[in-house]
Amino acid sequence: MRLEKIILIGSKIPASLNTIFQGANFSVTNVSSGKIAVSRAQREMFDAAILISTGEEMDLAETVFNLRDINDSMELIILSDQKNAIKSVVPKKTLAGLVSHATVMTTHELKKHFNSF
Repeated sequence: MRLEKIILIGSKIPASLNTIFQGANFSVTNVSSGKIAVSRAQREMFDAAILISTGEEMDLAETVFNLRDINDSMELIILSDQKNAIKSVVPKKTLAGLVSHATVMTTHELKKHFNSF
């Protein structure tokens, strides 16, 4: 699948992520919450959604399931910070098991993943 249009979901999106995607000529839409992401996905087609945080109105799983219902071919990626994994309430492997239909990866893994396109 050729990825061209990405939605980044998070209240604090690292500038480095936008730089990675813009350098690869991806069209990137930044939204601050899962609720806004679902609303945008209902109106626009995205090839991938990258979830950093989803806000208080929708939790991570609810956002993933809503996005999957809207577009089941959209690649869903949950971004986990490897450096803060020890502090995290839900470790990366546990999160991957809890939220089906989504890939959990670190920023480094995400960069490698998108370099393959």
